[in-house]
Amino acid sequence: MAEERRLIGEYLVEKGVITESQLREATEEQKRTNRRIGEVLVRLGFVKEEDIARALSEQLGFNFMDLSSYQIDPSSIGLVPEAAARRLQVMPLFKIGSSLTVAMVNPLDVGAIDELERMTKMSVDPVISTPSGISGAIERYYKVRPGVGQQRAAAASQPRTEAQSSQTQDEEIPRLMQEAAQASVIQLVDDLISEAVEREASDIHIEPQEDDFYCRYRVDGMLQKPKPLDKKLQSAVISRIKIMANIDITEKRLPQDGRIQTTVGKKPIDLRIATFPTIYGEHVSIRILDKSSGILRLDQLGFQPDTLERFASSIKKPYGIVLVTGPTGSGKTTTLYSALNAISDTKKNIITLEDPVEYTIPGIHQSQVNVKAGLTFATGLRSIVRSDPDIIMIGEIRDRETADIAIHAALTGHLVFSTLHTNDAPSACARLIDIGVEPYLAASSIAVILAQRLVRRLCPKCKKEYEPNDSEKSLIAGVSDERQRIKKLFRESGCKECLNTGFKGRTGIFEILIPSDSIKGLIVRKAPAHELVNEARKSGMKSLRDDGLAKVAAGITSLSEVLRVTEEV
Repeated sequence: MAEERRLIGEYLVEKGVITESQLREATEEQKRTNRRIGEVLVRLGFVKEEDIARALSEQLGFNFMDLSSYQIDPSSIGLVPEAAARRLQVMPLFKIGSSLTVAMVNPLDVGAIDELERMTKMSVDPVISTPSGISGAIERYYKVRPGVGQQRAAAASQPRTEAQSSQTQDEEIPRLMQEAAQASVIQLVDDLISEAVEREASDIHIEPQEDDFYCRYRVDGMLQKPKPLDKKLQSAVISRIKIMANIDITEKRLPQDGRIQTTVGKKPIDLRIATFPTIYGEHVSIRILDKSSGILRLDQLGFQPDTLERFASSIKKPYGIVLVTGPTGSGKTTTLYSALNAISDTKKNIITLEDPVEYTIPGIHQSQVNVKAGLTFATGLRSIVRSDPDIIMIGEIRDRETADIAIHAALTGHLVFSTLHTNDAPSACARLIDIGVEPYLAASSIAVILAQRLVRRLCPKCKKEYEPNDSEKSLIAGVSDERQRIKKLFRESGCKECLNTGFKGRTGIFEILIPSDSIKGLIVRKAPAHELVNEARKSGMKSLRDDGLAKVAAGITSLSEVLRVTEEV
């Protein structure tokens, strides 16, 4: 009750909707009647139902729905019996795939949501509405005569006048919701997501242009050929995705983030949504996380046996910093998850702070950055250190404050995992010093640095054998026992299995640096990167390109692919 008072009562006071004295009076009445504070405020005549619903919407992050003018998808009504809708104070609105959007008085009522999910065999996405709005919708739709819903939908789809178009933001919500609830739009968005999962895409891009509207999938790290979409459906498709992600459908000027949890072909799928305004409309990026694939073992990532042995040994140390480096999309987070999973132990307290949490690991305490609430990597890490952890994973070291806390934790008996954006392993040392870390602290705290990239695997169904020329043999010679042994390599071809790309799946290439005493000395005196590289090579470090070329010699990937990925190293 105290929390509810803070969220609703104090928020309404801050907005000037009610006064402090009215809130005190309502609080006293609440104590006598044991009713919700919002209900008491309405009964006393201090606010309207809509004021409470909108306050909840803003405070809890759920969309508000005015059901008085919203056209509900008739096919969703039969999923929830009338008696259950009245008892739970809910109204089904529309369904997308295996997700059902439901208007609720209290979207935090976990018991009601669980009951609805058992009843409908679907995942429930709640939005907020008023009690009278839900009651009115139940009366209209559960008692409606056959055909009336279709007549309403047809009427609603008629062209709008200029006066109707110049509506307020609140009036725009029902229109956008109605457009997004069209069966053709629902099916289109469902198909785009299903096709992306079937293709094993990592991302979907919904891209509006001046006269075009299309979708692109990122498969094995590469964006594929655009898939044309109907330009007339642009607003409806984007609104549908935003509704699914529980983000503001009327806000088109600012970037927004959201999340969708759904299932595709019995696979649990987590979709991370990011919208970005462009001059031709909102660009929507969808990151696909297939939870059914699980967390890979270290030996499934593509390590060479000696590199795997060195890395696995390093992450079992009692303290120090384990850094994984590389550009965005190089698989750093996957490697960190695999490493944590490999050393997870009920005897250890493992805590993570991520942005965002992509996969859950049993037995590990995972948390997520929330900048709006003040939970940054630096503030979160400071709190984690006070929580008696054995192992800490911090998603990324971005600034000096985070780096200082991480190094202090590593030097006081904790094993710390994190990532940096650098091209290779030796550059990570210079990056920490550039951030502001003292060189002697960097040298003392680093347990291991792993740089990595992802290369596409040649499709096993269609890869073609060929005899390498002299220049190709020279490149491979450094990673093969004898130059004369290199009789054949493989290149991409293209078939139905790999969608004519010549590649199917990806694997990692790695560069591991374990600081020796001599390397630590170089770090302390801020030696240039090339000196660190030379010393590391003496200690057995193989470069990213060397590791990639070894995979070329083994027929795992192509020479052109390795050169493409390592050209900046």
